[in-house]
Amino acid sequence: MPVVADIGSGLLAPEPLLPDEPDAASMLKAGADLVTASGDKLLGGPQCGLLLGRAEPVRRLARHPLARALRVDKLTLAALEATLRGPLTPTAEALRADAAALRERAERLAARLRDAGVDAIAVGSDAAVGGGGAPGVVLPSAAVSVPEPYAARLRRGTPAVMGRVEDGRCLLDLRSVPPDQDGALAGAVLAGTP
Repeated sequence: MPVVADIGSGLLAPEPLLPDEPDAASMLKAGADLVTASGDKLLGGPQCGLLLGRAEPVRRLARHPLARALRVDKLTLAALEATLRGPLTPTAEALRADAAALRERAERLAARLRDAGVDAIAVGSDAAVGGGGAPGVVLPSAAVSVPEPYAARLRRGTPAVMGRVEDGRCLLDLRSVPPDQDGALAGAVLAGTP
């Protein structure tokens, strides 16, 4: 009887930051014949299903009549290949972001906003991995804290910015913001300033 393991998140190999998250390589090494996973979530690629495993069961499934109805299109395959061969995905970059570097960015951004008259401070934050992978895993992060009314203004702005409200303040967690977007984030906050 073939053993099929559904890992869900799309983590292909062990990740030290997520020691309890199942990964495809470990499942195959442990004896699974097939591993199913998601192409998005932790892998950070297109939304699709992955089927990994021994050649014979994969070939057998590929010949099944349902395979034609379930196959993905060329654009999805190209996006998946780019994810696997290309540079780190935004998901991987956010996961591996250094907490000290995030704090430095938050300090610089908060100072820039204060100089423009915004009540902004840099604060420590907890970022959740979530999103279908590593539920409940929290990573240390840093955020720019601005008054709560900014939350609604930023959501309605262009570009829209999603913060979270905690203790009467809107937190803009930088783990989910690429460093080259700090200027755009500052511009969005300033555009939302009354």
